[in-house]
Amino acid sequence: MIALASPLTRQRRPLIIGALALLAAGALMLWSRAEHDAAEAALRQHGTRLTQARAMHQTAREADAAARTGLHQLETLRGNGLLDTPDRQAWQQHLLRLQAKLKLDKLEWELGPFRRAAALDHGAPSGRPSALHLSTLHIKGEIAHEGRLLPLLERPGNTSGGLFLPRRCRLARSQPVPDAADTPTLAAECEIDWIFLRLPDVP
Repeated sequence: MIALASPLTRQRRPLIIGALALLAAGALMLWSRAEHDAAEAALRQHGTRLTQARAMHQTAREADAAARTGLHQLETLRGNGLLDTPDRQAWQQHLLRLQAKLKLDKLEWELGPFRRAAALDHGAPSGRPSALHLSTLHIKGEIAHEGRLLPLLERPGNTSGGLFLPRRCRLARSQPVPDAADTPTLAAECEIDWIFLRLPDVP
């Protein structure tokens, strides 16, 4: 029995070695597969990061272009005086001089305070605050003819800034008095807005 054990052992040894080789090959295949999956995951991760980097770069370029456009528009507004607050006191003095010069004794006017214009979104009121501010001049009374009214609808010559915009004017002709050249023949009611931009404070 002892003599037969040695050849049997020698016959089993290649089988054991082969089994071990198969196990090693299987383990190597599993390791290779895991490395391949890890490499693919890393590649996908790098691809995702690259896509995100490209998107961030595009966003930065668009933000830079928008900032440059905004600065250009801001300089245009500043150059046109739309960022300058109108001088209401100079406007009042201008109206008083015109009233005395043109003898508009039957014409009344009221200059409203600065107020924020209503913000609109596609023509509808919006809840957001508007950067537009304005002061409205209300004119009502009787004048001799249209020529007496036109100077009141023009921007005061010694002032600048803002947008001077006659918004509404209604005239109604009345029967003139014979032999009275300066008798009022027009009933006038007008509104003129002086509009400017007041940008919000940067925090």
